[in-house]
Amino acid sequence: MASLFVQNAGRQQCGAGCGWGPGVRDHFVLQHILSGRGSCVVDGQRHALEAGDSFLIFPDTTVQYEADREEPWEYAWVGFNGAEAGRYVEQTGFSRQSPVCRGDGGGQLPRLLEEIRGARGTAMWNDLRMTGQLYALLAYLVESAWDSRPARRDGDSCAEAAADYIMRHYAEAISVEQLAEHFALSHSSLYRKFVRRFQKSPKRFLLEYRMERACQLLAAADLSVQEVAVSVGFDDPFYFSRVFKELVGVSPRRYAREQGKAAGGSGEGE
Repeated sequence: MASLFVQNAGRQQCGAGCGWGPGVRDHFVLQHILSGRGSCVVDGQRHALEAGDSFLIFPDTTVQYEADREEPWEYAWVGFNGAEAGRYVEQTGFSRQSPVCRGDGGGQLPRLLEEIRGARGTAMWNDLRMTGQLYALLAYLVESAWDSRPARRDGDSCAEAAADYIMRHYAEAISVEQLAEHFALSHSSLYRKFVRRFQKSPKRFLLEYRMERACQLLAAADLSVQEVAVSVGFDDPFYFSRVFKELVGVSPRRYAREQGKAAGGSGEGE
Protein backbone atom coordinates (compact mmCIF):
# COMPACT_ATOMS: atom_id res chain seq x y z
CA MET A 1 0.00 0.00 0.00
CA ALA A 2 1.23 3.49 -0.83
CA SER A 3 2.16 5.81 2.04
CA LEU A 4 -0.74 8.13 1.24
CA PHE A 5 -3.24 8.40 -1.58
CA VAL A 6 -6.57 10.03 -2.44
CA GLN A 7 -9.44 7.60 -2.77
CA ASN A 8 -12.12 10.09 -3.79
CA ALA A 9 -12.91 13.79 -3.60
CA GLY A 10 -15.89 15.96 -4.37
CA ARG A 11 -18.42 18.59 -3.43
CA GLN A 12 -22.15 18.19 -2.90
CA GLN A 13 -25.18 20.38 -2.32
CA CYS A 14 -27.62 18.20 -0.41
CA GLY A 15 -31.39 18.25 -0.39
CA ALA A 16 -33.44 18.47 2.79
CA GLY A 17 -32.79 15.42 4.98
CA CYS A 18 -30.36 13.90 2.48
CA GLY A 19 -27.85 11.66 4.21
CA TRP A 20 -25.85 8.46 4.37
CA GLY A 21 -25.66 5.50 6.74
CA PRO A 22 -25.49 4.12 9.24
CA GLY A 23 -22.53 2.32 7.72
CA VAL A 24 -18.75 2.03 7.73
CA ARG A 25 -16.03 3.15 5.34
CA ASP A 26 -12.78 1.30 4.70
CA HIS A 27 -10.81 4.57 4.48
CA PHE A 28 -10.66 8.04 6.04
CA VAL A 29 -13.13 10.67 4.82
CA LEU A 30 -12.82 14.34 5.77
CA GLN A 31 -15.99 16.37 5.22
CA HIS A 32 -16.04 20.14 5.59
CA ILE A 33 -19.33 22.05 5.78
CA LEU A 34 -19.34 24.95 3.31
CA SER A 35 -22.85 26.22 4.07
CA GLY A 36 -26.04 25.15 5.79
CA ARG A 37 -26.44 22.72 8.67
CA GLY A 38 -26.65 19.03 9.42
CA SER A 39 -25.57 16.38 11.88
CA CYS A 40 -23.49 13.27 12.13
CA VAL A 41 -23.72 10.30 14.47
CA VAL A 42 -20.43 8.54 15.23
CA ASP A 43 -20.50 5.40 17.38
CA GLY A 44 -23.88 6.47 18.75
CA GLN A 45 -22.91 10.07 19.60
CA ARG A 46 -24.69 12.85 17.71
CA HIS A 47 -22.89 16.03 16.64
CA ALA A 48 -24.70 19.10 15.27
CA LEU A 49 -22.72 20.75 12.47
CA GLU A 50 -22.80 24.08 10.65
CA ALA A 51 -20.79 26.01 8.09
CA GLY A 52 -17.09 26.01 8.95
CA ASP A 53 -17.21 22.73 10.88
CA SER A 54 -15.53 19.52 9.75
CA PHE A 55 -15.81 15.88 10.71
CA LEU A 56 -13.55 12.96 9.99
CA ILE A 57 -14.86 9.47 9.32
CA PHE A 58 -12.39 6.83 10.51
CA PRO A 59 -12.10 3.44 8.80
CA ASP A 60 -14.35 0.70 10.19
CA THR A 61 -16.25 3.12 12.43
CA THR A 62 -20.05 3.24 12.28
CA VAL A 63 -21.23 6.63 11.10
CA GLN A 64 -24.40 8.31 9.85
CA TYR A 65 -24.84 11.87 8.63
CA GLU A 66 -27.81 13.91 7.44
CA ALA A 67 -28.49 17.40 6.09
CA ASP A 68 -30.80 19.71 8.01
CA ARG A 69 -34.35 19.79 6.65
CA GLU A 70 -34.69 23.57 6.90
CA GLU A 71 -31.16 24.59 5.92
CA PRO A 72 -29.51 21.63 4.15
CA TRP A 73 -25.76 21.72 3.93
CA GLU A 74 -23.27 21.84 1.12
CA TYR A 75 -20.00 20.11 1.88
CA ALA A 76 -16.67 19.28 0.27
CA TRP A 77 -14.87 16.04 1.04
CA VAL A 78 -11.79 13.97 0.43
CA GLY A 79 -11.43 10.26 1.05
CA PHE A 80 -7.90 9.02 1.62
CA ASN A 81 -5.87 6.11 2.92
CA GLY A 82 -2.35 4.72 2.94
CA ALA A 83 0.20 3.07 5.18
CA GLU A 84 1.05 6.40 6.85
CA ALA A 85 -2.46 7.92 6.83
CA GLY A 86 -3.26 6.95 10.41
CA ARG A 87 0.02 8.39 11.70
CA TYR A 88 -0.65 11.73 10.03
CA VAL A 89 -4.23 11.84 11.31
CA GLU A 90 -2.96 11.29 14.86
CA GLN A 91 -1.17 14.65 14.65
CA THR A 92 -4.34 16.55 13.67
CA GLY A 93 -7.14 17.72 15.90
CA PHE A 94 -9.27 14.71 14.98
CA SER A 95 -9.54 11.44 16.88
CA ARG A 96 -12.00 8.57 17.11
CA GLN A 97 -13.23 10.05 20.38
CA SER A 98 -13.40 13.60 18.95
CA PRO A 99 -14.17 13.30 15.23
CA VAL A 100 -15.47 16.89 14.87
CA CYS A 101 -13.50 20.14 14.64
CA ARG A 102 -15.39 23.40 15.09
CA GLY A 103 -14.62 26.21 12.69
CA ASP A 104 -11.73 26.62 10.29
CA GLY A 105 -9.65 29.28 12.01
CA GLY A 106 -7.36 29.85 9.04
CA GLY A 107 -10.12 29.60 6.44
CA GLN A 108 -7.97 27.42 4.18
CA LEU A 109 -9.89 24.13 4.14
CA PRO A 110 -12.33 25.01 1.31
CA ARG A 111 -9.43 26.05 -0.93
CA LEU A 112 -7.31 22.99 -0.10
CA LEU A 113 -10.21 20.61 -0.70
CA GLU A 114 -11.06 22.33 -3.97
CA GLU A 115 -7.44 21.98 -5.13
CA ILE A 116 -7.59 18.24 -4.49
CA ARG A 117 -10.87 17.97 -6.37
CA GLY A 118 -9.54 20.12 -9.21
CA ALA A 119 -6.55 17.81 -9.69
CA ARG A 120 -8.71 14.80 -10.55
CA GLY A 121 -8.07 13.02 -13.82
CA THR A 122 -7.10 9.73 -15.41
CA ALA A 123 -3.42 10.41 -16.04
CA MET A 124 -0.67 9.37 -13.65
CA TRP A 125 0.27 12.99 -12.97
CA ASN A 126 -3.29 13.66 -11.78
CA ASP A 127 -2.81 11.11 -9.01
CA LEU A 128 0.51 12.69 -8.11
CA ARG A 129 -1.03 16.18 -8.00
CA MET A 130 -3.91 14.95 -5.85
CA THR A 131 -1.52 13.26 -3.45
CA GLY A 132 0.59 16.41 -3.26
CA GLN A 133 -2.47 18.49 -2.46
CA LEU A 134 -3.54 15.92 0.15
CA TYR A 135 -0.16 16.28 1.87
CA ALA A 136 -0.69 20.06 1.88
CA LEU A 137 -4.13 19.60 3.45
CA LEU A 138 -2.83 17.30 6.19
CA ALA A 139 0.10 19.62 6.85
CA TYR A 140 -2.38 22.46 7.36
CA LEU A 141 -4.48 20.36 9.76
CA VAL A 142 -1.42 19.28 11.74
CA GLU A 143 -0.08 22.84 11.96
CA SER A 144 -3.48 24.16 13.02
CA ALA A 145 -3.80 21.50 15.71
CA TRP A 146 -0.35 22.19 17.11
CA ASP A 147 -0.89 25.95 17.09
CA SER A 148 -4.00 25.44 19.20
CA ARG A 149 -2.14 23.32 21.77
CA PRO A 150 0.85 25.43 22.83
CA ALA A 151 1.19 23.74 26.20
CA ARG A 152 1.83 20.45 24.48
CA ARG A 153 4.68 21.65 22.32
CA ASP A 154 7.27 21.92 25.08
CA GLY A 155 6.92 18.31 26.17
CA ASP A 156 5.22 15.82 23.92
CA SER A 157 6.14 17.62 20.71
CA CYS A 158 9.86 17.08 21.32
CA ALA A 159 9.30 13.35 21.61
CA GLU A 160 6.94 13.35 18.62
CA ALA A 161 9.45 15.26 16.50
CA ALA A 162 12.14 12.76 17.50
CA ALA A 163 9.82 9.86 16.66
CA ASP A 164 9.06 11.41 13.28
CA TYR A 165 12.80 11.78 12.66
CA ILE A 166 13.30 8.11 13.50
CA MET A 167 10.54 7.06 11.11
CA ARG A 168 12.13 9.09 8.31
CA HIS A 169 15.71 7.99 8.98
CA TYR A 170 15.26 4.47 10.35
CA ALA A 171 17.39 2.99 7.54
CA GLU A 172 20.38 5.09 8.59
CA ALA A 173 22.77 4.58 11.49
CA ILE A 174 20.94 6.38 14.31
CA SER A 175 22.12 6.52 17.90
CA VAL A 176 20.24 8.04 20.82
CA GLU A 177 23.18 10.39 21.36
CA GLN A 178 22.93 11.66 17.77
CA LEU A 179 19.17 12.00 18.11
CA ALA A 180 19.50 14.02 21.30
CA GLU A 181 22.15 16.24 19.71
CA HIS A 182 19.95 16.82 16.66
CA PHE A 183 17.18 18.17 18.90
CA ALA A 184 19.55 20.02 21.25
CA LEU A 185 18.59 17.85 24.21
CA SER A 186 20.58 15.84 26.69
CA HIS A 187 20.41 12.06 26.42
CA SER A 188 18.49 11.82 29.70
CA SER A 189 16.05 14.59 28.79
CA LEU A 190 15.18 12.97 25.46
CA TYR A 191 14.82 9.60 27.16
CA ARG A 192 12.40 11.00 29.78
CA LYS A 193 10.29 12.87 27.21
CA PHE A 194 10.14 9.81 24.96
CA VAL A 195 9.12 7.41 27.73
CA ARG A 196 6.48 9.85 28.96
CA ARG A 197 4.97 10.19 25.47
CA PHE A 198 5.37 6.67 24.05
CA GLN A 199 5.95 4.49 27.13
CA LYS A 200 9.14 3.17 25.59
CA SER A 201 12.72 4.33 25.08
CA PRO A 202 13.94 5.90 21.82
CA LYS A 203 16.09 2.81 21.19
CA ARG A 204 13.11 0.50 21.63
CA PHE A 205 10.97 2.72 19.38
CA LEU A 206 13.62 2.56 16.67
CA LEU A 207 13.95 -1.22 16.89
CA GLU A 208 10.19 -1.78 16.79
CA TYR A 209 9.76 0.59 13.84
CA ARG A 210 12.57 -1.15 11.95
CA MET A 211 10.89 -4.50 12.57
CA GLU A 212 7.55 -3.09 11.42
CA ARG A 213 9.15 -1.98 8.16
CA ALA A 214 10.98 -5.32 7.86
CA CYS A 215 7.67 -7.15 8.18
CA GLN A 216 6.20 -5.03 5.39
CA LEU A 217 9.17 -5.77 3.14
CA LEU A 218 9.16 -9.51 3.88
CA ALA A 219 5.43 -9.69 3.15
CA ALA A 220 5.37 -7.54 0.03
CA ALA A 221 8.74 -7.88 -1.71
CA ASP A 222 10.81 -10.79 -2.99
CA LEU A 223 13.92 -9.77 -1.05
CA SER A 224 16.55 -11.81 0.72
CA VAL A 225 16.88 -11.54 4.47
CA GLN A 226 20.17 -9.73 3.97
CA GLU A 227 18.53 -7.21 1.62
CA VAL A 228 15.75 -6.59 4.12
CA ALA A 229 18.27 -6.20 6.94
CA VAL A 230 20.23 -3.54 5.03
CA SER A 231 17.00 -1.81 3.98
CA VAL A 232 15.96 -1.26 7.61
CA GLY A 233 19.34 -0.17 8.92
CA PHE A 234 21.18 -3.37 9.93
CA ASP A 235 24.66 -4.09 8.60
CA ASP A 236 24.73 -7.56 10.16
CA PRO A 237 21.97 -9.91 8.88
CA PHE A 238 22.62 -12.36 11.75
CA TYR A 239 22.01 -9.63 14.34
CA PHE A 240 18.95 -8.46 12.40
CA SER A 241 17.54 -12.01 12.42
CA ARG A 242 18.11 -12.35 16.15
CA VAL A 243 16.39 -9.03 16.92
CA PHE A 244 13.56 -9.83 14.50
CA LYS A 245 12.87 -13.16 16.20
CA GLU A 246 12.98 -11.57 19.65
CA LEU A 247 10.46 -8.88 18.73
CA VAL A 248 8.24 -10.63 16.17
CA GLY A 249 8.38 -14.15 17.58
CA VAL A 250 9.49 -15.99 14.45
CA SER A 251 12.51 -15.83 12.17
CA PRO A 252 12.45 -13.58 9.09
CA ARG A 253 12.41 -16.62 6.79
CA ARG A 254 9.48 -18.16 8.57
CA TYR A 255 7.62 -14.84 8.63
CA ALA A 256 8.13 -14.48 4.88
CA ARG A 257 6.90 -18.03 4.25
CA GLU A 258 3.83 -17.45 6.39
CA GLN A 259 3.10 -14.35 4.35
CA GLY A 260 3.35 -16.36 1.13
CA LYS A 261 6.75 -15.03 0.10
CA ALA A 262 10.14 -16.68 -0.20
CA ALA A 263 12.77 -14.64 1.60
CA GLY A 264 15.93 -16.15 0.18
CA GLY A 265 19.49 -15.04 0.73
CA SER A 266 22.18 -15.59 3.24
CA GLY A 267 22.77 -14.68 6.81
CA GLU A 268 19.83 -16.23 8.63
CA GLY A 269 18.92 -19.61 9.95
CA GLU A 270 15.83 -21.04 11.52
